[in-house]
Amino acid sequence: MPRCQNCHQKWSHLATLKRSLNFSSGVTCPHCGEKQYVTKQSRKRSASLSGLVSFIIIAAALFFNFSLPELLIFSSIILVLSLLILPYGIELSNKDEPYW
Repeated sequence: MPRCQNCHQKWSHLATLKRSLNFSSGVTCPHCGEKQYVTKQSRKRSASLSGLVSFIIIAAALFFNFSLPELLIFSSIILVLSLLILPYGIELSNKDEPYW
């Protein structure tokens, strides 16, 4: 879980998930209210996770010949698992870094 770089408080899983799904440039710390930014390394990790999830879903559709309901259930499970994993890879910074 990420820690605020100002107050050094650890964020909860739910607070991290809510703020990581927000597409603004900075996120507000739930403890001290200071603006924090996701690091460049964390953004790369999140993008890699998204690519991996997409690859797994497409590969499963091609190789296992799922029916549509099976594919929807499988995709939902994979997406929920990725959302549960996502907050553990997020790191915060006081400064906004370039995207890549």
